Amino acid sequence: MKRTTRMFFVILLISSMALCWPGCSSGSGSTKIKTTPTGTGTGSNTGTGTGSGTGTGTLPNGGTSNVNPSGGSGGNISPGSTGVWGGVTVYIPTSYNPATLASPVVWLFNENIPDWKAVADANGIIIIDLDEYNNEPALHSKISQTEPKLEAEYNVDKARYYYAGFSAGGNIAIIFTDANQGHVAAAMSFPGSYQPAPSIPSERPNGAKYYYAVGSLDTAYAQAIPKACAAREAQGYTVRYDIVQGCGHYISESQYHKRADAWDWVKNFNVKN
Repeated sequence: MKRTTRMFFVILLISSMALCWPGCSSGSGSTKIKTTPTGTGTGSNTGTGTGSGTGTGTLPNGGTSNVNPSGGSGGNISPGSTGVWGGVTVYIPTSYNPATLASPVVWLFNENIPDWKAVADANGIIIIDLDEYNNEPALHSKISQTEPKLEAEYNVDKARYYYAGFSAGGNIAIIFTDANQGHVAAAMSFPGSYQPAPSIPSERPNGAKYYYAVGSLDTAYAQAIPKACAAREAQGYTVRYDIVQGCGHYISESQYHKRADAWDWVKNFNVKN
């Protein structure tokens, strides 16, 4: 299935997915949301800390203010197009406007650009498809090589990097976020569980944020996600999960819009809140 030189890298074994009954207690401002079959979660009750550390002003498309713009320029991938850099595919949204918005960046771990294109175009998000299956050293290398080039050639918000993954890629997105909470704002999994949760690091007092979506018919993950959520909450993290009724392992964006829902929730989080 399909970061920076400051990143420290860990490879962890994913523990067994034991059953956890719904009704896990929430804590530290965390929220668990169960959706309707249409997948149109409201994104309300997102916990605390969604508005701090985001700078000043309001940006288009419901985005938050620039936090740490890279100020890059000169990239040759035009808005609405993709380009390939050393084995990764970069999508520049049609709405890319460096004079107004330092673009947030979503890095895909076994996710696909077509599932993200509409969300990216509507919100000025640059998408990086790492195009790697379950190979953590290769993923680490690709992120480390791509990030400096991206920051130099495009105006991106270095405080608003987000990792998103599907299945094993969802697990890895969570693992990499755990290890780099001072650099990655939030992880999104569609699904992915990775149940062990580290203590919140001193470099990020409120911790990274974690979003999970899982189909109610997903035999591999449906019962693991509440346990993963509870493990995160027990450490004080802000967490949301959406259960997509009638859906299996793959969550179709055109049918359920869970990536759009995820972005509506995570877009206000950055590494400073």
